[in-house]
Amino acid sequence: MGREQNNVTTFEVRVSIPNPEGKLRVNMSANAEIVLEERTGVLLVPELAVVYDKEKRPWVQVADASEKAGFRKVPVVIGISNGQKAEVIEGASESVQLVLP
Repeated sequence: MGREQNNVTTFEVRVSIPNPEGKLRVNMSANAEIVLEERTGVLLVPELAVVYDKEKRPWVQVADASEKAGFRKVPVVIGISNGQKAEVIEGASESVQLVLP
């Protein structure tokens, strides 16, 4: 169960870590990343590039010189995300140049 303090949610966990060199001490704290799912060979975009409309549908802005604004909005299907990068399953490819909003 998470505990929120000063706008930070913390989770207390117990783990077993080999400590042959004795560098770890009792009551030390650490930051950890828990990997729930992992995929390779996927298209990743910065999470900042993904924008959600009122219906919470994701899209990205793709550079397009033929448009007055210089870009066009393209709907995408987003897969997993780590909060910094998001997987694009459908709607964009490696060949397009994204425009950050």
